[in-house]
Amino acid sequence: MDFKIAAKAFLVLLLPLLWADCLPAAEGDQSQASENKQKAQLQVREIRFEGNISISSSELKKILSTKERKFRWFFKSPLDEKVFSEDLERIPKYYISQGFYHMRLLSHEIEPLVGNNVRIIIRVEEGPPMITSEVDLKMDGPSPEKWRKELIKLFPIQKGKRFTSPGYSEIDRISRVFLAQRGYPKAKTDMRARLDKGSNLGIVTVEIEVGPVCTFGPVHVEGNEAISTKIITRELKFQEGERFDGAKIETARQRLFALDLFQFVDITVEDLDKDTTVLPIRILVKESKKQTVRLGVGYGTDDQFRGQAQYEIRDFLGEGRLLQVNVKASAIVQMVEGRFIQPYFMNTEGSLIVDGGVMRESQISYENLKEYIRPKYEFKLVDGLVSYVGYNFEANYLGNVVIPPTPTDQEHQAYYVSSIISGNTWDRVDSLLDPKKGWRVLQNLEWASSYIGSGVDYLKLTLEGRGYLPAFSFGTLAAKIKCGGIEPLEQTTEVPIFKRFFSGGTDSVRGYPYQKLGPLASDGNPIGGMEVVEGSLEWRFPIKSPLEGAVFSDFGNVAPAIGNLSWGDTRYTAGVGLRYLSIVGPLRFDVGYELNPPEPRSFAPYQFHFSIGQAF
Repeated sequence: MDFKIAAKAFLVLLLPLLWADCLPAAEGDQSQASENKQKAQLQVREIRFEGNISISSSELKKILSTKERKFRWFFKSPLDEKVFSEDLERIPKYYISQGFYHMRLLSHEIEPLVGNNVRIIIRVEEGPPMITSEVDLKMDGPSPEKWRKELIKLFPIQKGKRFTSPGYSEIDRISRVFLAQRGYPKAKTDMRARLDKGSNLGIVTVEIEVGPVCTFGPVHVEGNEAISTKIITRELKFQEGERFDGAKIETARQRLFALDLFQFVDITVEDLDKDTTVLPIRILVKESKKQTVRLGVGYGTDDQFRGQAQYEIRDFLGEGRLLQVNVKASAIVQMVEGRFIQPYFMNTEGSLIVDGGVMRESQISYENLKEYIRPKYEFKLVDGLVSYVGYNFEANYLGNVVIPPTPTDQEHQAYYVSSIISGNTWDRVDSLLDPKKGWRVLQNLEWASSYIGSGVDYLKLTLEGRGYLPAFSFGTLAAKIKCGGIEPLEQTTEVPIFKRFFSGGTDSVRGYPYQKLGPLASDGNPIGGMEVVEGSLEWRFPIKSPLEGAVFSDFGNVAPAIGNLSWGDTRYTAGVGLRYLSIVGPLRFDVGYELNPPEPRSFAPYQFHFSIGQAF
């Protein structure tokens, strides 16, 4: 894939926006421009705050109804004098809510720019903040001192810190949630705040009466028609008569939404105001449509234009079963796949998943037609950790092999693989599309053997770790490490090319073209290897919403045989990137450069990559 195509595609999407944002308006006759400016409504090009120290300008802009104009051609931000006047009144109120009782709004100025654009300058004097000098928490209950120490740490108002009205109000909610999770949903709180504007010191007093211990009562389900009540109640992790726990109510709500069977779920704890300790639970649901068709399109430098269609039937044959038919097509992969999911298989946290279909791969060095079926048992051990074990059978038909032929890479030869598969995914990130905090661990193991009917025998293991660390207002630090190996077993001396490791490309080592890092044939086509290691370190930083930048360094190595990986042969790259944060995920453009290219070089030192979604 020529990188020029990728560059053009990205420029078509992004350059008009940037050009409109950066270029000044054309200058014409000054008298005509002045007349047009009077007729045209003023557009807010920039809002600037001066004198603010503790409250950032970005935070202050969020409370304003007047907004900045982002892109001249597509978005407008007219200056409405009435709305702006209300914004000026809102600023002091917001400062007071954040503990600045002596804040003054000094002045504001509307500065004309090119054309009908203006810059708004708002000058403030924050003054000293109100500091919390003491937080006094008093409570009764079976463990008052232990709970007091735990609860006071959760308060957003802390001794020696700035007093804020939202934080003060949040104390009541936090206290109720804390006690509801311990069986006391009828707790009552009495709060007082004594603020001295002379000394700028405040004392917060909280008194809590925990009330009686309560238990879960009977569960009543309403609103379900086609979905049986059994499917709903089996998602509940509590039983009638069990000690009340507010966290289990929220867990039940999340589990019901995760079924994708309902567009609305409401769980109400009743009789909180009555003289009873047995609390009935009312669940109100509104069912979603049972059948859904989804369509999607995208583009990437490696796989070019891609499309996807999905037909889904929820509650298939009852009991919450799911049936999907997926069709995908790109320059690399074309496939039709069916998926069947039987929830609550063997236990409440397990599911039987059966995938089967036909897939054609059109890789650089070969083509492969694969027919497969893959039943597996998937189960959740702890929060975020999903494991699976299953069986894989596939029939592969190689074609158009352009590398020198070997006994295991023969065209028009069928390769039957029968294997046991297992793996784990431990996911603790805040977002799958654009993670900024947390970590992920992915592990997959496959054992193919003649003992279970396989024509190719091997053991294949891959392990990958990813981490994301917020860097305050400087963006996110992201890191990835991946390693894998294939060991031929029994009568197999060389694993077929469609099972080998390849490296290089948009989501791999970005200083190299797709699959071009590693062993290559004499004509420059990739052969693949038995062992791989890859890693990345990336700093993603904000530029100006919705744009983000990136600086990264990738490395990788592919060895032709297991145990032959040498760090001296590892290839390193560095590069920069640009992200446009869209509703479908980041539109990503990266430029990677080889720092220690192999000799002789068979491709350009710079590689351009465009795709949707982060590299990892």
